[in-house]
Amino acid sequence: MNKKLLLSALLLGNFAAAIPALAQNGSVVPEAPLPNYTFSGGATGPVVRPQNASASTMQEVVGPSGSIENLYIHSWDVFSSPNYNGIAWRRTDASGSLINEDYIPVKYAEDIDAVIYEDGGAYYVLAAYYYNDGDPLTRGHYYDIYKFDVTGLVPVTTWNLLTNSSTFGRINVDATSYGLAIVWSIPFVGIHTTTSFFPGVSFGPNVLLPGTDDKVDPDVCIRRGGGGSGTGLDLQIAFLNSARNSLYEYRLPFFNALAGSPAGFTLEYNTGTVGTNQYNPPRIDCPDVWNTQRWAVSFGINNISGSSNMEWVYAAIKNEDWSTSVATVNLSFASYTTNGPELCNPVVAYSDECDRVIVGWITKQNTTVLPGTNDVKYVAKDIKDVGGAAPVVIPSSYNMISNTPGSHEPVLAFSGQNRNSSFVGLYTAFSQYATVFPNDYSMMSKTRKWSLGTFRGTAEFATDKAAFTVSPNPFTNTLNFQAPGAGAYKVSLFSIDGRMVYDQASTLTEGQQFQFDTDAFASGTYIIKVLSLENGINYTQKIVKK
Repeated sequence: MNKKLLLSALLLGNFAAAIPALAQNGSVVPEAPLPNYTFSGGATGPVVRPQNASASTMQEVVGPSGSIENLYIHSWDVFSSPNYNGIAWRRTDASGSLINEDYIPVKYAEDIDAVIYEDGGAYYVLAAYYYNDGDPLTRGHYYDIYKFDVTGLVPVTTWNLLTNSSTFGRINVDATSYGLAIVWSIPFVGIHTTTSFFPGVSFGPNVLLPGTDDKVDPDVCIRRGGGGSGTGLDLQIAFLNSARNSLYEYRLPFFNALAGSPAGFTLEYNTGTVGTNQYNPPRIDCPDVWNTQRWAVSFGINNISGSSNMEWVYAAIKNEDWSTSVATVNLSFASYTTNGPELCNPVVAYSDECDRVIVGWITKQNTTVLPGTNDVKYVAKDIKDVGGAAPVVIPSSYNMISNTPGSHEPVLAFSGQNRNSSFVGLYTAFSQYATVFPNDYSMMSKTRKWSLGTFRGTAEFATDKAAFTVSPNPFTNTLNFQAPGAGAYKVSLFSIDGRMVYDQASTLTEGQQFQFDTDAFASGTYIIKVLSLENGINYTQKIVKK
């Protein structure tokens, strides 16, 4: 196997295929239903057929009441039922007791994305969407602004046109303490963006990004800090080509976009897949403020054929505190048959201290908590990303977000803000089967504080399990490592030209020593790879035989 083929195999997850199904730990973080919807005729019930989702929160802030409040929103949209699209919102007091909650219908809105932001001491919501009422004169991309007051979430300005488009294209938003950004695609035209700098909301001209006429599914985050363009404030934008087999990440100086210019639009990362594999829409997040350039893109690959589903989940992580290169972290591979394959659609967020990247996704793979491959599950992994070393999956962080099966229209959203007010945690929303009218769907929410290492509520982040290594290096007669957790391990050794010289699969107990003889290997440079998905290990290291 040559080096090029080796890299392709690692990207596509081929070496992970031999590892058995994962046994995720159950979540102990409580979850709660989002506000119900009122249907024609007056009946109430959960959100119907959610096909896209967003989540955002501002917690422990001085709210409209003048006291400490927690603010939450979740948007949903239903392509096939335009009357049921909208934004659910909730206000609670400092103790978590409900002040009020409701929803705002956004009729004919597809692919809504929404985020809470603060401006001048007040709290607002930016919502952007593709509007489709069937009229070619009004179809296109729009945005709304809402404000939290003592009565709840109220409109400020709605149905603001970005661009007319007779063809659907995805749209996403981001907000920080510096400003707002919207990015959207018009098929066969290109990807557009616009920004607004606080105080006040005044979006600059729409910017058509060059060379994006065949690009789709964009997402955006606003990054403040060093590196990148060197201007101090950049847009980081991720998207796919129209065939959905190539992924790109670009940067654009924020103030260039504000002035209506695409100058400085620069490619920073590109990867691709092969055959009939296709990427899911990527998601990008970055620290709101950091001294060097940092960002993370979550992306999944699905290869669906009938009832068979192969799924890969990755994160591409840029951390200039460690390297100017982008690290690709392999989070999961699963291959199974099911009664209805689903896309994994990974989502991503940074922790408040920016020492972790959290990736969540949708799957039907077998788990201990929900056995079998016919139920939708929501799962997550944490990646240690502290600088000074390559990002690495935190052992034992692979856990269920929810212990209840998802609906057959599964959606998952992370808040994606790491400096949102004084709150230190992650807000997520997802769909489940409903127990009340209409008996198909219910939107649930969950808040995980960063003091909890995972959704199951244990803080293993600071343990020695994150420091996995194979030793000695250089080596002579043997190589060995200590298993940080019980499970399946696959150990492979490659010569520098990509030739596999050792391959062994073993089941180890926690703390067990794994060792193999290297006497037969010639002196030189090798690459060792250790995979243990249930322990979050995807270890690759260059080593030298004396």
